[in-house]
Amino acid sequence: MATTATVILPGRFDYGYHNDFQHQCAEHIENPAISGLIFDFSRVEYVDSSALGMMLMWQRRAASASKKMYIKGAKGATAQILEMAHMQRIFEYI
Repeated sequence: MATTATVILPGRFDYGYHNDFQHQCAEHIENPAISGLIFDFSRVEYVDSSALGMMLMWQRRAASASKKMYIKGAKGATAQILEMAHMQRIFEYI
């Protein structure tokens, strides 16, 4: 049975989280039992452009693997940044 995996993002989602983010995304995208990946923004208080770029890169990889990408829990300034970057056009919000 296919299922989704969740990446719980840190309070500060920036390039400093790059290695952990890359490792988690690769693990889930390469797993045939995973049909989608949820980026959980419930803890995020700061997000920068490098984080948005990393998300877009993994979204492209997920799409080529026929997997869905989701955003959940974004609030406050983080939600505004995601909206200004038009992430709702690319990711499904749950």
